[in-house]
Amino acid sequence: MKISQRAATLDDLEWLEPFYESIMRPYYVELNWEWDKTKFRESFDPNVTKIIQADGIDIGMLKVEERDDCIYLGDIQLDRAYRRKGIGTQLIKTAIESAILASKPIRLRVLKGNPAKDLYLRLGFGEIQALDNCYLMERN
Repeated sequence: MKISQRAATLDDLEWLEPFYESIMRPYYVELNWEWDKTKFRESFDPNVTKIIQADGIDIGMLKVEERDDCIYLGDIQLDRAYRRKGIGTQLIKTAIESAILASKPIRLRVLKGNPAKDLYLRLGFGEIQALDNCYLMERN
C-alpha cells in the first residue's frame, strides 16, 4: 500500500465534512457538546490541510501548521478501515521530523477519551496541560 499526501482543495469539503463529523461526533456526544455543522467549513484551511491517500484513494486528512512558537498538529483523521496499520504513526513521525528541523516543539490537543492519546505518549509526547475536555501535549 502506497501512502501519499496531496494538497486539500475547497472541492474536498464535500466528502471531508461528513467524514470528519462521522469521526468526531461521538466525542462531542460523550462530552455533552452540541455539534455545530458550520464549524468545520469555517475553520477549513486548504493551506494547512493535506489529504491522505492510500494507493491514490482519499482516506483521511492531516492538518499541520507552522506557528511562531511550535509546529501544531491540528488534526489527523483516518478512515476506520486504514487505522492500526502504522499510517498515522508514520505521518506523526514525519511531522515530528519537521519540528526537529525547524528547532521547534510539536504540539497537539487530544480530546479526553480519545485512544489516540496512547499513540502520542508512545511517540514521546507528554501532557503539558489538562483542560476540561482535552489535553495539550508537546514533544521537544
